[in-house]
Amino acid sequence: TAVLLHRESLAPDEGQCRLDSLDENSHKHAFAVSDDLKYALRQAIELLGNEAAEQLIEQARDRKEGIYSGSNALDADQLSKECLRTMYRILFLFYIEARPELGYLPAEDETWRMGYSLDSLRDLESVRLTTEDSRKGHYFHESLQRMFTLIYQGHQISRQQDDLHESTANAFTLQGLDSHLFDPAKTPMLHRVTFSNETLQQVIQSMSLTRPTKGKKRRGRVSYTQLGINQLGAVYEALLSYRGFFATEDLYEVAPKGQNINPDELDTGYFVTQSQLDEFDDKERVYDLDSDRRKTLRVHPKGKFIYRMAGRDREKSASYYTPEVLTKSLVKYTLKERLTEDVAADEILELTVCEPAMGSAAFLNEAVNQLAEAYLTRKQQELGERIPHEDYQRELQRVKMHIADHNVYGVDLNPIAVELAEVSLWLNAL
Repeated sequence: TAVLLHRESLAPDEGQCRLDSLDENSHKHAFAVSDDLKYALRQAIELLGNEAAEQLIEQARDRKEGIYSGSNALDADQLSKECLRTMYRILFLFYIEARPELGYLPAEDETWRMGYSLDSLRDLESVRLTTEDSRKGHYFHESLQRMFTLIYQGHQISRQQDDLHESTANAFTLQGLDSHLFDPAKTPMLHRVTFSNETLQQVIQSMSLTRPTKGKKRRGRVSYTQLGINQLGAVYEALLSYRGFFATEDLYEVAPKGQNINPDELDTGYFVTQSQLDEFDDKERVYDLDSDRRKTLRVHPKGKFIYRMAGRDREKSASYYTPEVLTKSLVKYTLKERLTEDVAADEILELTVCEPAMGSAAFLNEAVNQLAEAYLTRKQQELGERIPHEDYQRELQRVKMHIADHNVYGVDLNPIAVELAEVSLWLNAL
């Protein structure tokens, strides 16, 4: 505290203020984390999609149905959406568990922490699964499904009482989150699938640890406390323009010349068949390099579920995330037209805001923030009172929740974007 509040830290004679540089570095770290998460989510959706397809095809064989033909064809688009929803549920859990100050999860409760929390699964992310039973078991799957159900339905303490004593069977309560994102009816295909420990451990690991990079042998642990609503939105929207499809035959990847060695998997993917591969120069064929710098052609075998941005999907879906600095500025000058000096505080609560292409609600969240601040500022002036500093944040959140509930509306062509927006507004106002 002495160092941070020292004159040299706050107003140095020369150079940048120490607090500014600390703040700047924390933002840089948050962006680095959100970039890592985009890679982790894409990889995880592919992992889930492939195991789900394998099980669904096997189930169809048992029922003697052809899964790849006619009305029984496996819908790659539906599978993509359900895997995406599942990953966003897990991301939400990581985010909310890193914020005990929001008071939503019973973070202090030992029963929750040891038996239910995602943190208990993170402790198993690097445990080696040495036996067939541990690899094919379902501990991770059952734990995650139980958590999703608890979030959606909530949980009340159940008490058993008699004349002599009262005993508490379950030690924590949890308010249910009535959200489309956690609605089990939104993932009917995956309800027929039970994921193995092997797959889900890789998913949790990729979301828990930073990406392996050159020169770094150790992978750091992702800190979700660094991730703000805006960075979370950037991760959400990054994958909205991706789509999943099945390789109907062996597919080879190609790329522009010079970008064909270990290309970025978040970039647009171009896929060709064996017969088409001859039309491409060796410098256009995508190669993966192993640790010994040996090149191997990147091939996706027939039947594989591939989750990538293909062709012009990004332009067609218009899934671009607006940086925070731009949302703040645009919302400020839009609201300036309505928030003139003669507008009373209570009139702010009569305004309605609509975002016609809401994405994950970056603009709506900013509108909620600025309207809530404007309301409290004007209300304090009108009453001639000041809210005590220690109560201000709580009062601000109450106003934000009211505005999020009653004043903001949004539309989007992508139904998953609407689900994400719903959760993002709720998190912002919690």
